[in-house]
Amino acid sequence: MISVLFVGGLIWHDRVYGRMVATPYGNFDVQEPVLLELFDSPALQRLKGVRQYGATYYADKKEYNRYEHSVGVWAILRRFNARLEEQIAGLLHDVSHTVFSHVGDVLFNHTSLKSSYQDDIHAWSLEQQKVPEILEKHGLHLESILHKSGDHCMLEQDLPDLNADRIEYNLYGGLLENMITKEDIKPILQAINYENGRWFFTDRARAKQFSRISLYHSEYIWGGLSNFITYRFAAQALRRAVEIGLISLEDVHFSVDDIIWEKFCKSDDGIIKQAVYGILHHGKNYELCSQKSSDIVITSKFRGVNPWVLHDGVFTRLTDGDPEFAHEYNRVKNTVTNARFVRLIPADLEKQ
Repeated sequence: MISVLFVGGLIWHDRVYGRMVATPYGNFDVQEPVLLELFDSPALQRLKGVRQYGATYYADKKEYNRYEHSVGVWAILRRFNARLEEQIAGLLHDVSHTVFSHVGDVLFNHTSLKSSYQDDIHAWSLEQQKVPEILEKHGLHLESILHKSGDHCMLEQDLPDLNADRIEYNLYGGLLENMITKEDIKPILQAINYENGRWFFTDRARAKQFSRISLYHSEYIWGGLSNFITYRFAAQALRRAVEIGLISLEDVHFSVDDIIWEKFCKSDDGIIKQAVYGILHHGKNYELCSQKSSDIVITSKFRGVNPWVLHDGVFTRLTDGDPEFAHEYNRVKNTVTNARFVRLIPADLEKQ
């Protein structure tokens, strides 16, 4: 199996052939039968069709799927010598995403900032996709590889700390946005350590380089207004498609983005057509306004990292030793967590 992705000058080879897995975070010789079987499992292979940034892909064409992310998280855990169970938890942690990824949070009205909809259905989704059968064949049990069980501290840490998940999606996101290059990955990873339950940097400059990526994404990607509006339209289309029988809830949970998107594009339903237009032209269908004239109020989760830095045997937060970064960190945090008032601009599809 070979998937090749061109990202800002990087040719990404994510290959699983025989015993070798090649990633931007290192090349790994895999001997464990359970890992080899999981790489080939339908549950993990499905993630090649579920994009990391959801329906925004259809407007900006930034290709980054949940399979690439999941294998990357596994690779980082492997690089830092995580236990086999934790490696598996990292490899499978996103298997429960719906089509269009976090659009599922909007569709199913999941408002918690501590978890996402896919976290809540994770065990159920693994069971539906017959993952426990693979695990049991190799002497493992589902409970031992659930990423939110509290047993996997390399994979799961609360913000603003690092974890393997955040390390991967910030590095890959930095590549997508040309904030770092392929050559930057190695020195950044060399500056990261994990000891006694704590991720930390040993180089303040690399810590700042990495953490700025998380601030950019918090402000312009995950917390960006166009992202929020696009997710809203995608959820609207999914809801309507289920309502009129165009797709089923099973499709929402276990299909892939392009199959559902094609159904949307071929639909003559007015609500779905409006949603598709809104996704393809995000940025043109809303404007910031006063609270009085707003249609929706937007607040976002702040995903900025403020990592520990070890210097002369002392741990400090990056913000404590860098006033410039501290100012930017707090500015972005306030921007995305404070209420923003938005007025929607309806599209006249007859004139398009």
